[in-house]
Amino acid sequence: MKKFFVIGNKTSKSLSPLIFNYWFKKYKIKAKYGYVELKNSTFDKKIKEILKDHDLCGLNITIPFKNKIMKHVNVFDKHSKKINAVNCISIKKNKIKGINTDWTGYFKSLPNTQNLKKQKTIIIGYGGAALAIHYVLQSRGFQDILIFNRSRKKLLFTKGVKYTKNINLLEKHLSSAKFIINTIPINLLKKNSAKLISSTALLSDIVYKPKETNFLKLFPKNKKVYGIQMLLEQARLSFDLWFGFVPEVDKKLIEALEKKIK
Repeated sequence: MKKFFVIGNKTSKSLSPLIFNYWFKKYKIKAKYGYVELKNSTFDKKIKEILKDHDLCGLNITIPFKNKIMKHVNVFDKHSKKINAVNCISIKKNKIKGINTDWTGYFKSLPNTQNLKKQKTIIIGYGGAALAIHYVLQSRGFQDILIFNRSRKKLLFTKGVKYTKNINLLEKHLSSAKFIINTIPINLLKKNSAKLISSTALLSDIVYKPKETNFLKLFPKNKKVYGIQMLLEQARLSFDLWFGFVPEVDKKLIEALEKKIK
């Protein structure tokens, strides 16, 4: 039987096994999807052991190993090399291919963004998922992107040498932003800061459990992009890489997920 896993440090809480095993059953595919939790200190040793399994056909990689996995990959798609992060692996004929489905998965989760491309966009955090989001927004023509982070990091995909802005400077930019994306597991906005944000701004959080994160709860009137949408879209792209077609997100799957993310 073909084996697939999600690899990370808190994957016992991941909804990926639910999603993929649902699709395997629906499409009568003889495969099983599980999870493996790894520690930073033993990651390289353990991942080598996992990759030796002859039944292993694919992996999804999540926090905090999207960059660390790259030394174990033979072939990359051009996007994962530019983003410097891999979240999906396909194994065929002993060839380990790494790709990034986060960037397109995120963009597919968004509503029409044409009117946002010239408006101010704010990204909070600059980890692996944020890199993919920054990459796709740049490639799709977004012209005014500000990235705030707790530590100083060099920005990729930009002309010249630029760095993330200090998170303490975030508040002064909130009122003029039309698209705000939270990519970190916690909410750094205080209630008073949230009041500065326009009710017409689009709000996004890539955390999918709970669906209404502490960040999104602050904005009952705003249009929102939920983390579960990105999870599903990047999963569909992973499935397509492994099996050659895009699976359906049907009502039954959505209902099963909604029960888990309340």
